[in-house]
Amino acid sequence: MPKLKIARKSTWVDMTAFVDVAFLILSFFMLATKFKPPEVVKIENPKSVSSENQPEKDVFKVSFDKEGRVFVSFSSDQDGKEKAQLTAEVLSRQKGLGLTPAEISNFIKFSVGGIGVPVTQLKSFLNLTDDQYKSFKQPGIPVQDTLNNQLNDYLNALLTGTGGRKPENVMLNGDNGTTYPYFKNVLAAFKKNGIFSFKLITSLEGVPAGTPLYKKRKEQQTK
Repeated sequence: MPKLKIARKSTWVDMTAFVDVAFLILSFFMLATKFKPPEVVKIENPKSVSSENQPEKDVFKVSFDKEGRVFVSFSSDQDGKEKAQLTAEVLSRQKGLGLTPAEISNFIKFSVGGIGVPVTQLKSFLNLTDDQYKSFKQPGIPVQDTLNNQLNDYLNALLTGTGGRKPENVMLNGDNGTTYPYFKNVLAAFKKNGIFSFKLITSLEGVPAGTPLYKKRKEQQTK
C-alpha cells in the first residue's frame, strides 16, 4: 500500500495585532508615568527605621541643605498647584512684586523642584528658562536673622491665600549636616504661622536586631 504523504506548508503568523497592543501599552506607561522633578538641592537625610511612604498629594515641603539654604516646594497634583498659585499671588500683592501671569505660571512650575530665593529676587528668578532654572544655584530663602526670616513671608502668603487652610501634608526635609540655628529658625517660622504638625523626611535604615520593633516586624513577616 502506498504511503500517504502530507504536503508541508510554511507557518505564518500575523504579528500586526501584537505590535498594536505593544504600542498601546507603551503609550499608556508614557502617559501614566510620573517623572521625578529636577533636584535643585542635594540633601542627606538623617537615618530612621520608619518605613512610612512619603505622600504625594497636597504636599508642602520646606527643605534645607548642609549650607543652610532653605527652599519651599509644592507637590505637582492639583491641590499643590492651586496652593502654589495662591502663594505667588499673595506674595506679589503683599510685597509689591507685580508678578505677571507668566511669572506666576513659572512659580507653579518651579515650585515642584523647589524655590529658594529672597522675596526681592523672586521676580527676576521667575523669568529664568527651564534650563537656566536647573543650572542656577539658588541662594536660599533667608532665615539666619530672626528679624528677617523670609520663610515667614512664604508661609504667611500660603496661609493667607488659602484662608488659613494648611496643606494636608506639611513636610520638613533637612540635611543631617545642617547646623542647629538654621533648623531652629525654620521651626520658629512654622510656629509663628501656627504650623505645629509636620512630617520629617528621613532615610530608611535597618532595625537593630533584638529590639521590640525588630521582633514585631519578624512576627509580621511570619504571619
